[in-house]
Amino acid sequence: MASSETKNSSALISYLGIIKTPSIQVLLLGTGFLLIMLFVYMGVLTAFDNVVFSVISEAGNVSGWKEDVLRDITALGSNTALIFVTISVAGALALAGERKKALTFLIAVAVGIATTFLLKAGIDRPRPPLPTQNVSVYTQSFPSAHATLSTLVYFYVAYLLTYFTHNASVRVWIYISAAFLVFCIGLSRILLGVHWPSDIIAGWFAGGSMAAFCFYIIKWERKLRIKDKG
Repeated sequence: MASSETKNSSALISYLGIIKTPSIQVLLLGTGFLLIMLFVYMGVLTAFDNVVFSVISEAGNVSGWKEDVLRDITALGSNTALIFVTISVAGALALAGERKKALTFLIAVAVGIATTFLLKAGIDRPRPPLPTQNVSVYTQSFPSAHATLSTLVYFYVAYLLTYFTHNASVRVWIYISAAFLVFCIGLSRILLGVHWPSDIIAGWFAGGSMAAFCFYIIKWERKLRIKDKG
């Protein structure tokens, strides 16, 4: 029995090790995004979107301080907030002598923004018919820019923060905090009635694959640097 449990435990650790590999993350998350995009195009997710949207968006029809909280959360995933975070973090990295990391972060976010809005224009999915809140929207629905770019930016910042600690618990806490923030931002967009659920899920996959690709490039460059020094 003990031997069987040990084998299962070692197998689980092996699987987790594989999933933690940036290249595998790019493959899994990218495939997830492409599948959702295909299902949206084929209309497979229409029933799911309608049911989940009607339930969640109705819960977002609030007023007073609850409405303020909802708007504050969604604002954390706005272009303005994310660009401010990006420039602030990149500036701090540059001042710390990490100019390559700063430049890589700026390029990653710039490419992420361009890619997201090109996808929106190309797929051209209409927004939900009537937002439950008075929220202004200017672009198409799929994928959610808030979900995509907040995933890219906040997970990238979390990745950078883990450089400052070797404590596994702290690293896990950083990633859990980033994941919770990104989840709340995505959920707020459905609660406000401006996105279908599949827009948000696709945005998480797209932003995650972009972030994972950046981590893969960083890891690849680090390996080359080590080889050159050797």
